Amino acid sequence: MKEAGMMALQADMTLETDVKIRMRDGVHLYADIYRPVDENIEYPAILSWSPYGKHLNMNTMLASMPGRVGLHKSETSGFEDFEGLDPAFYVPKGYAVFNVDIRGSWRSEGDLYFWGRQEQIDGYDTIEHLASLPWCNGKVGMAGNSWLAISQWFIAAGKPPHLAAIAPWEGLTDAYRDQHRRGGMANRTMPSSLGLLVPGNGLMEEAGRMAACNPTWSEYWEDKKVDLAKITVPAYVVASYTSKIHVSGSFRGFRNISSREKWLRVHPYQEWYDFIGEQADLLRFFDYFLKGKENGWQSTPTVRSMDSYPPPKTLRRKYYLNASSGTAEEVNHPQPASCSYRAAVKGEANFENVFRHPTTLAGYPTVRLCMHCEEHDDMDVFVLIRKLDRYGNVVEQVKFPTATRLEDMPKINTARHQGPSGMLRNSHRAMEPSTECAPGEIFHPHITEDKVSPGSIVALEFNTWPIGMFYEAGEGLRLSIGGRDLSYAELDILPGERNCNRGAHVIHTGGEHESWNDLPFVEWD
Repeated sequence: MKEAGMMALQADMTLETDVKIRMRDGVHLYADIYRPVDENIEYPAILSWSPYGKHLNMNTMLASMPGRVGLHKSETSGFEDFEGLDPAFYVPKGYAVFNVDIRGSWRSEGDLYFWGRQEQIDGYDTIEHLASLPWCNGKVGMAGNSWLAISQWFIAAGKPPHLAAIAPWEGLTDAYRDQHRRGGMANRTMPSSLGLLVPGNGLMEEAGRMAACNPTWSEYWEDKKVDLAKITVPAYVVASYTSKIHVSGSFRGFRNISSREKWLRVHPYQEWYDFIGEQADLLRFFDYFLKGKENGWQSTPTVRSMDSYPPPKTLRRKYYLNASSGTAEEVNHPQPASCSYRAAVKGEANFENVFRHPTTLAGYPTVRLCMHCEEHDDMDVFVLIRKLDRYGNVVEQVKFPTATRLEDMPKINTARHQGPSGMLRNSHRAMEPSTECAPGEIFHPHITEDKVSPGSIVALEFNTWPIGMFYEAGEGLRLSIGGRDLSYAELDILPGERNCNRGAHVIHTGGEHESWNDLPFVEWD
């Protein structure tokens, strides 16, 4: 046992620390290897590709989270990477766990980049090195959450010959659209905060600053987008509806990789709670693809309760906004109306509809908003879909098991989920068809900025991130529209972002100005 109260080791294991791995350009990375003690048997290896330090474990981070996000100290051993696999679970089952400090992090040499081509090359070289080690059976897998998932997409697209399976557990696939400039707006906070967790001896890409300095699509952003079609290895993909970072990329990743053997599991929890709790299911996947065990894995449904995502039997229905009543109705009101909110402060406009029958929504909601601003030539517009109970009260979801009441939980996204959010800068409203998109999903190329004269009415169409929500008869939906991110921050230490807004935003509804919320209804047999 590494520390009192933590998971005890169930078997002896060999630990090799600070193993040096040479990259093709001469840079050396450092890794720790946990493997079974029997030198006469070959084992598959599972790679954790992390910038956070092979010494940083889950318990260190969980101790500072509300309610430890539902996880007890005894559920991890302390030998695991933060957001990586626990050797105490995998080594006794005949696996080697390989924890690498990526280029530029901690003692590893070179400069640190946020994903892209360099990470792909380094991952390729590391996997091929791993497969050549005398104890390895030649099959290497990858697993991990967040950054450790994002890196899997990039590395798998590079096609290392000995990469046999991946398990990206909630990871973005397009840094521009998913995080750094979602909706065309710079997000400096999260990438800059991540940089504070990753010391090293070289230079580090200032990802937050680059987000601010590169407002439109360029070669820089192309390097931060995974070519998903190049991924062909078996994949165990995990997505949730509740992350502020990975939701869209996880679903996009599953949908667009070329792997013939791929599975999607969608969960409603905080990502670390799910990651720690579902390792037995992941083990079956790795046993099948890395060890060749006939354990029935192939009979696992592709998307568990459905054949695909979005669900194949989905009917889209528009709810037209009515500024006079604050409602969303199934027929566009013939009379024009308008309402406004103060965009530079915490103002918002709300539109509600009630479902008369039990209703399941799953897929990509789309909003169309006819708007103008008298004071500025651009607008940053944010929306949030909230669930209402039959009495009109907002319903939120606690993201992990806890005895704490919802009202006593901190208002941060790590602890509570409000519903799917969306955002778009008016000057980035251009749309074009894309084979990357799911049914009902809109593609904004973000190639140019198209500002308008103050006072000009424009129509903005954009998605929220995917929804998966059930409503009883009499429950309702509230569409909130404002000039700032209406969803909770991931952590309360992360400040909000500056935006371009000034004055008031005016929403036009009815008549020729059709503003609506287009929702994906699941039709059950």
